[in-house]
Amino acid sequence: MHAVIDSSKLGDAPWECLATGFSGDVDEHSPSWMQTSYEVWYRNPETVVSMMLDSPDFEGQFDLCPFVDLDKDGRRRWSNVMSGNIAWRHCVSRVSTISMTGMR
Repeated sequence: MHAVIDSSKLGDAPWECLATGFSGDVDEHSPSWMQTSYEVWYRNPETVVSMMLDSPDFEGQFDLCPFVDLDKDGRRRWSNVMSGNIAWRHCVSRVSTISMTGMR
């Protein structure tokens, strides 16, 4: 799978490694997961997203505006990052604050 990723245009983002493990008190009676060091390999998300946004293959494929998506029964549908609460609250609270400040 890594070979396929590396062969794509977006494969230019270098792999990075995060070494992590349990940071509390550990002794010989602690479970093995607490005594183990783990490596997490990843590509920097900021680099990957930047490359995706620069790629003509993805042009017009991203909705950059936060939105709330409701189904026919009025229930919230969570489909991507921009339909999430963080994006919505950040945008709406900033707009509301700016609007309210401008009205005073």
